Amino acid sequence: MIGGIIVSHGKLAEELLNVLTIILGEAPNIEAISIGWYDDVEESKKKISRSLKRVDQKNGVIIFTDMFGGTPSNLSFSFLQDNEVEIITGFNLPMLIKFVSLQRSKNLKEVAKKVVEQGKKNIHLASALLKSKR
Repeated sequence: MIGGIIVSHGKLAEELLNVLTIILGEAPNIEAISIGWYDDVEESKKKISRSLKRVDQKNGVIIFTDMFGGTPSNLSFSFLQDNEVEIITGFNLPMLIKFVSLQRSKNLKEVAKKVVEQGKKNIHLASALLKSKR
């Protein structure tokens, strides 16, 4: 099973994991790490490292971060490893739902690609979408 870690500014990661669990009933092998504005950088890296060890079942881990270039992403980049750790920035709820549906796969790169596709597919300008349906 591919592990997942959601890393975000503030409590976003924890709340998104809560919502994911409510929708799906369970979100196995996924952890949330919230990075506060004044958290120590090295301590935050240690949190990510410990979480990686807990969720890694030898099929790889995807780290989801809220924003490319933000502290959660920048800290996570140091753990990027080919065929072991992928990082997806700018996550949304449909991506996480897709991830849970695919996490029993053993192909980390393929799962990461499909999750990114799902995220892009679920971003819409509602006014344009609804206007075309009228």
